[in-house]
Amino acid sequence: MEIKVEKIARLHDGFRRVCLCESSIPEIRFPMNSRGFLHLLSKASAAWLLLCVPAFSQTADLETLVEKSRVAMKESRWEQALDFNTLAVSRYEQKEPLRTFGPQFGAVYFHKGTCEMKLKKWLEAMQSFETCYRDFPNDGATSDRANPFQKIALLKWGEAAMGAGNWELAVSRFTKFISERDKTRDRFSQGAFYINIAVCQYKLARIPEGNENLEIAINNKENFPTPDSGIAAGFQALVSEAIGKGNEQALLDFIEKNRGGLVNGTDGSDRDSQIFLKLAGDALAVGMQRAALAIYQLIPCTAVTTAGVESPEIIKLSAVALIHEKNGNVRGAFAAYQVLVLYFPPAANSEDFLYHLVRTASIVGDMDIAQSCANELCIKFPKSIHRDEIQAFHTKDTATPLAQAIEPVVMPAKEYPQSREFTDALVLYQGRKYQEAKTSFAEVKTRRKSSVFAGFYELECLRKLGDLDGLARARATFVKDPSLGGNRLRQLEIDEIWEDVRRKNWAHLDQLANERALEHLPGDQRAQVAYCQGLAFENLKHPLEALNAYNIAMTADAGASEEIARQASLNILRIHQADPEVQTAIANWGTAAENRESAGFSRLKEAAAVAALFELTLGAGTPLPSEFKVFLNYKGGA
Repeated sequence: MEIKVEKIARLHDGFRRVCLCESSIPEIRFPMNSRGFLHLLSKASAAWLLLCVPAFSQTADLETLVEKSRVAMKESRWEQALDFNTLAVSRYEQKEPLRTFGPQFGAVYFHKGTCEMKLKKWLEAMQSFETCYRDFPNDGATSDRANPFQKIALLKWGEAAMGAGNWELAVSRFTKFISERDKTRDRFSQGAFYINIAVCQYKLARIPEGNENLEIAINNKENFPTPDSGIAAGFQALVSEAIGKGNEQALLDFIEKNRGGLVNGTDGSDRDSQIFLKLAGDALAVGMQRAALAIYQLIPCTAVTTAGVESPEIIKLSAVALIHEKNGNVRGAFAAYQVLVLYFPPAANSEDFLYHLVRTASIVGDMDIAQSCANELCIKFPKSIHRDEIQAFHTKDTATPLAQAIEPVVMPAKEYPQSREFTDALVLYQGRKYQEAKTSFAEVKTRRKSSVFAGFYELECLRKLGDLDGLARARATFVKDPSLGGNRLRQLEIDEIWEDVRRKNWAHLDQLANERALEHLPGDQRAQVAYCQGLAFENLKHPLEALNAYNIAMTADAGASEEIARQASLNILRIHQADPEVQTAIANWGTAAENRESAGFSRLKEAAAVAALFELTLGAGTPLPSEFKVFLNYKGGA
């Protein structure tokens, strides 16, 4: 084949322009194992092979193969594209392609490896990327003959090694890539890169090293950027390794340190909620109750619906009920089942929820609820397998069911403002660093006078810090805006209940709380309403009602509102400590006068369970006050 000298010059000049252009280097995107790698070659980046081949007789044949490969890859016909690349390699690998075509021939191997990764042929892909890197180096090569993929091949080699499960090799290739890459030209997704290293380190049982890289990806989410799916995948690998090694503390430490980044590092989608639910379930299955609760608390609280599906709220509440009862706090399980029956009547497990509510209500001595729910269960489920067991509570053929919650009209919220300052403040807030977050939100509000979101979260920080006087002052100047959406606007209304707490207006507070308790509320708002009502009951001298309300506060959002859960549990312990019947049970413990069927003994067991749960999780790291440590002596009731 004859090619004129002028045409060769034009071809080489075109190839040099493409290779020097940054856009000719494909950007590697998450997920790992190259699924996110450039789905189709741009005509510019693929056509360079057509433009750069020397004027040898085999040029036309190679041009044809490369063009056919490009078209097939563009259309995701990976098998065909691989066949063309394999044919190109087989025809020229014995003809000194490095000398004939220069390092640029390495791109054929790079594209071959890309096709092999798409087809999950990990070992073959590793060999192709290794050949691209090793056999077609750019040492002394002119720009028009250089291999633009040589260093990127190290990165893809590592990803292929991950697909093959060769974690050690993958880490070594990633490390080599970082040390050798051309920082001005080799573009790649840094977030995905550090997550891939983290996953490899977790697979190698190197949790500290994995945490270090996952934290880099989380802390630089906006800079890299790091994809939300990547953060979820990295966290999945950490949980899997921690469970496998029985290292619950390592998982708890990571969540405590990076909670803000984890919450803000996922998009809050149903997919992410399902991932967290599974991980929490896995932790619970191996007895890691603290870890399970910590993971449940990462799931965002949303307004519940009456749809008969297994929503995250239902699964969380069911698990929390199990955890509380397993630890001896039957009243906590009773509280969780009350919420399930009140908020989720059409749920697939509504029969079981009614049964467990009857059972736990009878244990804690709330016979009105036990009887009412037994009647409702027998009427709604006449063939229930639980019918014989609850027959003692079923007294009539009509039921007075618990009132069902009312679904509010919810206004959609606008997206968060996208300023970096606001995002940083929100990470602090989600990380439970409320004092620092309050300062940051105040600064954002000052600089951006229209930032109603910053003003809202400043209010939230004051509330969570317990500064009710400050909350009252800030509310006086805060102007509501419909852009906040239904949940946040309703929180501003719930703040009125906190104002009653500040004023110690207990009777009015009880009235407002009763009204709010009949609305469909997200878990965090249910926890607030129940806690405030518990304060009202306690100050109105209704201790048993206060105990029930405080237990709802502890369980409504799995303890995610840690300031609520912590204080509610301490209030429960204070009520039990002041109970004369509990004191009698303590005095008679282990003596002939001891009556283990008494109400005092049952409440002593409750107190012991709550004290243990405080140390386990409810205290959110705060030590159990010394005056309540005595209850730990009675855990288990033996």
